[in-house]
Amino acid sequence: MAQFVADIAALPLTRDCWVGAAMVFLTAAVLDWYAPRDNSGKLQTAALWLLRAGWVLITAMLAYQCLRTRALPITTPAEVLLSIAWGLAGLAGFLDLTFNHRLPSWAIGSATAVCLLIAAGLGVVPHPSTNANKPMLVMHVGAAVLAYCVLAAQALNSAAYLLQDRALAKRRFGGIYALLPSLVPLDRVGSQLLGAAVWLLGLSLVIGATDWAQRDLLVALPKLAASLLTWLAGLYVIVQRRRHRLAGAAFARASLWAFVPALVALYLSFPHPHE
Repeated sequence: MAQFVADIAALPLTRDCWVGAAMVFLTAAVLDWYAPRDNSGKLQTAALWLLRAGWVLITAMLAYQCLRTRALPITTPAEVLLSIAWGLAGLAGFLDLTFNHRLPSWAIGSATAVCLLIAAGLGVVPHPSTNANKPMLVMHVGAAVLAYCVLAAQALNSAAYLLQDRALAKRRFGGIYALLPSLVPLDRVGSQLLGAAVWLLGLSLVIGATDWAQRDLLVALPKLAASLLTWLAGLYVIVQRRRHRLAGAAFARASLWAFVPALVALYLSFPHPHE
């Protein structure tokens, strides 16, 4: 068994593997983009199945990466991006199968492909992690990554809502607008997504704050502050939503604004070789 693990460690995943996976998602995006020109619906169906196949592919690749490094794939910026790509594609599939709510395949495919291509450019060679034997810190990073995946999905969901709302106001029903879901499920699922993101990020913050208090406070403070700002923004939006003060397009716009600090927090949360 030890020899088998050693043999696997000697065969790391190359950049071509991740670029190839990105091409699968890009192909799905292109097929879905041209779907309105195909009245049979075959292109849209093919795009959906390509997304599902791509998610299975990157799941297997991440599992292989875990087996090689004997750690969760969150030790480098590239691995975090790979995990986000996996979570985004997986969340889209979960919403489709569980809530019968389908995010635009072209949007999910494009976003996932961008994450994979950037990760391939950064390189997926793992660096030694000092957190390998700290399960609570692994939970902290894992919850944060999942929260950012959900926030990204909510940002796409909100953008789709605003586009569809604009299309209905101007009575435009062709082109890109034909690819978007209706407003009611977009609004309903958006509230559920943001609520889940607030919960996951709150869990990550509780664990992260405990670790922050035991380390160099000045070094860890920017990460914690950005994450806390993201959480507060998401909490404010979801509370206003529950109080019926934010609905429809206003809720979608507020969700997009809440995603801005999330991008900063994600960048600051990227692990570095010295951490």
